[in-house]
Amino acid sequence: MKIIPDPAPRRHNDFTLAMINIVFLLLLFFLTTGSLSNRQEAQSTVPVTRDLPLERLPRPLLLLEADGTLLLDGRPVPRARLVEAARKALAATGRTGTALSLLAQRDMAAAPFLAIAEALRANDVPLQIVTLHEPEGRAAAP
Repeated sequence: MKIIPDPAPRRHNDFTLAMINIVFLLLLFFLTTGSLSNRQEAQSTVPVTRDLPLERLPRPLLLLEADGTLLLDGRPVPRARLVEAARKALAATGRTGTALSLLAQRDMAAAPFLAIAEALRANDVPLQIVTLHEPEGRAAAP
């Protein structure tokens, strides 16, 4: 005969199911709220210079106007002679590694701009693109 009864078996709580539920809910939360990165970080804007007068832009400068007119350092250049004129202007600087600066109006169509850039690139003319910042209240001249 036992005077002290045997202790009742203890139940051990199993938290595995609760943990799986929490992980599943967190997974659903992150899937519904979108990506973990900020979407604005992936966007980019066109780089621009700030308050740089046109006379201080790097030379040689090829200006592409909205009507298709090409001006190389202020002188009109026909499209057929663009590569030759660009090479002469680069040679006239007397520096190696100089690139032709290409400036176009900000709101012009991309097709003519890309056609000029591709024609220069295809003929191994080094090229850099220059953009201008338009201060509030006045439009910058191209």
